[in-house]
Amino acid sequence: MGLHKLTVLCSALCLAVFAVQLAESQELLQAPTLSFAVDVNQSAIKLYSSIVVVCTIPNTARTPAEVHLSLAANTSSAVLSFTLTRQSPVFFTLIARPDYETAFICWYRHIRTNTQSHFSEPINIVISALSDPLGVLIPPVFPVGTKYTFQCETPLIGYTNTTLSVYDRLLPLRSGNNSFEYVGSRVLAPGEWGAAITRTNAGETYEFLCEMEVFLNGRALRSRSKPTAAMPEELPVRLVPKDLGTCYGDAYVRVRDDWKPLCFVPKFDNNLNVAKVVCKELGCGQVIDYRKLGSAAHTPVGTPNCTGNEKKVAECPISSARFCDQGTLNVLCSEALPPPTLSLSKRETASRVYVRTEESATLECIFQSSINEFAYITLTRDGNDLYTERTLPGHRVTWILRNTVNEGEYACYVHTRGFKVYRTESSNVIGIYIYDPPPAGAVAAGVITTIVGVIILVLLCIYGASE
Repeated sequence: MGLHKLTVLCSALCLAVFAVQLAESQELLQAPTLSFAVDVNQSAIKLYSSIVVVCTIPNTARTPAEVHLSLAANTSSAVLSFTLTRQSPVFFTLIARPDYETAFICWYRHIRTNTQSHFSEPINIVISALSDPLGVLIPPVFPVGTKYTFQCETPLIGYTNTTLSVYDRLLPLRSGNNSFEYVGSRVLAPGEWGAAITRTNAGETYEFLCEMEVFLNGRALRSRSKPTAAMPEELPVRLVPKDLGTCYGDAYVRVRDDWKPLCFVPKFDNNLNVAKVVCKELGCGQVIDYRKLGSAAHTPVGTPNCTGNEKKVAECPISSARFCDQGTLNVLCSEALPPPTLSLSKRETASRVYVRTEESATLECIFQSSINEFAYITLTRDGNDLYTERTLPGHRVTWILRNTVNEGEYACYVHTRGFKVYRTESSNVIGIYIYDPPPAGAVAAGVITTIVGVIILVLLCIYGASE
């Protein structure tokens, strides 16, 4: 009986200890604090912008812990979560969507004991502003007399309940009413993101403005783009940093009294046609070489889509520079690198030269250019490449043709790279041929024989006349 009482007493004590532990484990932990990050302007939160909120658990809270961000109206599920292994604030990034214009709370749970905290005080996200719409000219630059399009676009795809409106005014501004005038509007259907107007036979300069209006949770928000000037241009091209009129350098186009570079995308494979048109417009002959520069400049014009048949770059449609990540073209035209000159060393240069069978011939090729850069000279025979040497302008390259010299028509040409796709025209042609004159004794014998024959013939004639 005493043993039974002792057993019951021990069981009661164990149950009491368990009940105390259970009660402690079910107590909610101290609440965290939720706030906006210091760089968030709560009074000007833009639709679809990124918002950073900070949840900070108490210093006394144990880790590891799961930290959760939830809608105040639905605390049973988390919008974002993070596992915290040491004491530090937790930063959550939200996108200011229309359905997130509500109250948020945060809370945490100790992983080992599964104990949950109280909820933080809520913070409210109120969307009160819009990002500016985009005004885009297509093409970004255009010559006089052509057509262009002004396109108004939402900052991101996915805007709903949105209307885009276009305004314009004539430049230069005159005295009187200089305000923008309404041109037209478009209510965007689901999936749409822009509105556009097209002007033909451009001859005057207009300034355009785009306005975006979004209806959000029973109220209207508005924003405007920066003004965009549409000015017809002559768009002449030049090669810089060389002087005006030179035929080698980086391709620039003049836009509004400022010279701006072209730009390209990696997959653009029309570079040769652009280089052809550049050389043609400048009167610099044919393309000898071209290459794209590594990275796009700060304010490029765009990408000309030339066929190679245009007379000037302004006739090529020019794509927007928004997607450019490579620089303009460095172009070398034939006028900057004229054909080289071929000559025979220690001989009078002629178009046709004769050498003996066991005689050598020395050919020299030289080219002149204001471009003080290395290039390659290739010697040819009957149009077939023989030898290639690397040299600078004004330096002679010499080839010795050992006996017996191969007969044929020799010439040389210059190319700027190891491969020979782009090259100058060939130099003058020198034909080299073998001619061995007969020995001197044979010539003398022939002369004597001829003289004797003539004497005999004369004597026969005299004898015949006397008869």
